[in-house]
Amino acid sequence: MRKALWLAAAGALTLMAPARAERPDCGSFPDTRSRLTCYENVSRAPNPEPAVAAHPAAPPKVTKPRRHKRDHR
Repeated sequence: MRKALWLAAAGALTLMAPARAERPDCGSFPDTRSRLTCYENVSRAPNPEPAVAAHPAAPPKVTKPRRHKRDHR
């Protein structure tokens, strides 16, 4: 029973984790060939889609024009 709970918890954490990889630091490779290969692979990788806002931008509020006070004579 405990194994099933751990398995369920691990599965839930896996599903909640973001599914994107970070870009590697190509400058950390020891030799030039490895660095150039890394840069080439990074440049070929598809760019991630821009994040879409959860809530669309709210339209501006419509305000009524201010009317001047009339002079009551």
